[in-house]
Parts: sequence; structure tokens; C-alpha cells
Amino acid sequence: MSAPAAHRAWRLPRWRWRDALWIVLALVAVVALRKGESSYEQRDTPLVQRAQGLGRVEGRNFAVDVSGFKTAHAYLLKGDYSHPEDYLLRTPGVWLSVVAKVEALERSGYVGAQLRTRDGLTYVASSQDRPKLKGVNLRERVVAPGLPESGAWFFEVPVDRLEGAHLQFYWGNGLPNGGDSLVDVDLGIDAARARKLMAEAKPVLDLRP
Repeated sequence: MSAPAAHRAWRLPRWRWRDALWIVLALVAVVALRKGESSYEQRDTPLVQRAQGLGRVEGRNFAVDVSGFKTAHAYLLKGDYSHPEDYLLRTPGVWLSVVAKVEALERSGYVGAQLRTRDGLTYVASSQDRPKLKGVNLRERVVAPGLPESGAWFFEVPVDRLEGAHLQFYWGNGLPNGGDSLVDVDLGIDAARARKLMAEAKPVLDLRP
């Protein structure tokens, strides 16, 4: 084979303008499709349902009827078999207790609660041991359809985080999943209300039965 013939055999085929146009159109289509897709953050974000003030609100598979809330610097609790003497449960911030009735609408499970401050911080309701009040603390309390549960959630919150705080409810023990409902309740705590709550906060609130 002569040198010119070998050179022609290894030469890449010449692109035509139509080939380039099809490639450009394909790239444009891919970019458009990706822009139309939800981002990971969007898919992982719950659907917020907003509510104002106290009363009944509904989310996916649950309903919560909030009747009130109050503050305290410490709780007086009754001892049990492991700690028979009455004791004080203190917090470096302030206790905010939220009284409510909880219902499951379709199947049994848990209703989670957290407090979201105006600067975006979240404080999940305290565990069943803080305070340990059987039949009162709603954290991790199983609710079944047709059998509403009454009680309270308890939050430990820094004193300067009450103003603008919102209550948030969701289905389950963990944080709300993407696409699930997150009921956001504006408690209407402006600066004046926050000062009033702190002025009314009891040094010790007796929670003994």
C-alpha cells in the first residue's frame, strides 16, 4: 500500500454541519430535562402546611389541636422506684410546654414536634425522660385512629429564642421525609409576647400528680 493510500485509510471522517447540529440539539435537550428535574434538596424537603395561632391543624395521617402553652424555669417532679425523692428538673434556657390533643387519621404511629426559631434553628421536643410524666409527655406516644391522646410536648429553648418561634408537627419519630407534610404553626410570639412569657415563667412549676 502506498503512503498516500495509508494516509487516507487512517483519516477520520469529515464532520458535516448536520451532524454538529444534531449533537447541539441533543445537548440542549439534556440540559432542559435536567433543569426540569427537582434537585436533591427539593426532593428531600417536606411539604410545608402553614397555620396561624392555636386550634386544630391537620397533616398527612394526623391532626393536632393545640390549646395553649406556658413557660417555666424548672419543673418539680415526683420520684420513682430508682429515685424515690421528688426532684427539680432545670434547664439552662427556659421550658416551654405545649398542651395539645393528638389524633392518628389512618394508621397507628407517632406525631413528632419541634420548635423552629426565627433564625432557623430547631429544637425537637424533649424525650420521655425530660420530664418523665407517664400519660402526659407526648414525645414518642403511640396514637391510633379513633383514640386521640391528650398531653403536652416540652421544649428546652434559649431565653432569646422565644420571639418569632413556630411550632412544627410531622408524622413519625424522625425528622419529616421529603414530600411528607410539615405543619408549621405561627404562635404569634412577637417581642411583647416573648417578654410577657418570660415575666410569667414560674421559677418552679409543680408537675407532681
